[in-house]
Amino acid sequence: MPAITASDLRQRLGHDCLSLALPAAEVAARLYHLGPLRVMTQASHAFLDQVGRFPRSDDVAQVGLVLGEDGLDLRLNLRAWHWLCLTRGQAAGDFELRVFDRHAAPLLRLASLPGSNLQAWAELYAQGSLEHPHFTPREALVKTDVQVAGLVDDWAAMGDVHDHFALLKRHGLTRYQGNQGVAPQFARRIGSAGTAALLGQLADSGLELMVFIYSPGSTQIYTGKLDGATRQGDSLVFDMPGDGDAAPTRFGIRDTVEAEAWRVYKPNAVGGVNSLEIFDAEQRLIVQLFGRRPAGQPEQPAWRELLDRLEAGQ
Repeated sequence: MPAITASDLRQRLGHDCLSLALPAAEVAARLYHLGPLRVMTQASHAFLDQVGRFPRSDDVAQVGLVLGEDGLDLRLNLRAWHWLCLTRGQAAGDFELRVFDRHAAPLLRLASLPGSNLQAWAELYAQGSLEHPHFTPREALVKTDVQVAGLVDDWAAMGDVHDHFALLKRHGLTRYQGNQGVAPQFARRIGSAGTAALLGQLADSGLELMVFIYSPGSTQIYTGKLDGATRQGDSLVFDMPGDGDAAPTRFGIRDTVEAEAWRVYKPNAVGGVNSLEIFDAEQRLIVQLFGRRPAGQPEQPAWRELLDRLEAGQ
């Protein structure tokens, strides 16, 4: 089924769709009251779809931090939320909240479930309006070679992986440009077999992973093994049942040879961390993966060995 776009929804305004002209932080603060939801973050070639409940916490609205007791794990960038729209289906209790950025790219989708608080959903829908959103075209990507003086030295001096964000901002670089600028010392391209084949190898390893799906307004995180793989058209889809640590999760990635996979190493105080980062043709991050590790602990040797094999083309 084709994805529903912002243009599709704009045409349905006044029928089964309304704009929600409330501050993003106010909406985020009310998500707990909606009860259990289906939560999906969509990247350009991938999605992460989970069942969970937003926590009752000021952190959700103030800093976008979502750490649900059922394993729901997101980082919301509320500043990127441009158009929020609510839809109501023909079936009773069938609601959805969709969030788009100023370029009409989908950021986040929340859908009601049979156990949701339908009164809270109805109250939110009642605050909708017929206001039409306005979008601006995304600027075309201009690919350039990046050579930044001092970048490699600054990267080598990192003491924590979270220093990475400040480093990129200081040098005025995107994540992709940062990888280019420290290659091959700290970042290297991996193969060209396609994203589905690469993710299939990760699943076959049986390792527990941390999977980060990025949209400009939401980063959604799954921690665990990749199981239940099926081919659905041009996509590889994994279905993981929930347990005590993780919400029920579906993760899908479209197979494309245009995507680029990078192995990236960031120094820290306990031996450094390796990630696998997959970018689309527009140099936007699709998915980032790590070997699962407790905070402050060294990463799994098996994860490094797996990346060694992938880098060697095995």
